[in-house]
Amino acid sequence: MANWNTLLGGHGKFTAAPLTANCRTLAELAQHACVGVSPFNSYFKRARVADLCQWALPRFERVHFHLPDVPSQYTLTALGMPADKARRRAHENGLKMRNRIRDGLFDATGREDTELCLLDWEHLRANEAFQRLYRQAQHWFTADLAFRDMCLNASRCVLAHRMPGEPTEAQVNEAVRYFLADIPLLIDTPQIAGVESSVYVYHRTTPFVEALFGNRLPWSPSPHQGYLVLCPADGGE
Repeated sequence: MANWNTLLGGHGKFTAAPLTANCRTLAELAQHACVGVSPFNSYFKRARVADLCQWALPRFERVHFHLPDVPSQYTLTALGMPADKARRRAHENGLKMRNRIRDGLFDATGREDTELCLLDWEHLRANEAFQRLYRQAQHWFTADLAFRDMCLNASRCVLAHRMPGEPTEAQVNEAVRYFLADIPLLIDTPQIAGVESSVYVYHRTTPFVEALFGNRLPWSPSPHQGYLVLCPADGGE
């Protein structure tokens, strides 16, 4: 078990903040970290991904990088890009991010076993636990108005940052397909990755994440699932 000083120390480029007391306990167990890497997000420059590898790998027994490459196409189609072009663009960007993760892992460990550390769509679509949780996410989106509204609002905010004016409801309903594919990793990564406990690591939180881990939605994370906000120490993006 790592103490909190160990988690925070040794790499001054980040500050770590657990979302809840249980999240802190799971972070201190340090059994597994799932580091989210968002395609088309300028935060994840090559140097940043390398720093994330340097931070996570010494602190946790196992580390995966969550790369939602294929689902990212739905943001592009929501913004008006033709579906074929969006698929190609998502694939190309996924390869670019995968290479950044590979290089960061090699710099941190000297190994090139990227596939063992990657949770991209190729891996997730073949994962029974992920598919079960994905179906549950779709169920709650359909069945519960509060859950649906928070998902739609999260997707609306993503689109609003990438376009002039307010997105239409049709655009939001297209973009939310990406968001729904992320939710299983927030609910129960241990089931997906085959570990006892895990923390999802990302550089910010959202109203949906706070409501989810605050048990204010009808579906709550596993008690073995945590969330850790890992921000640049200098406050930069």
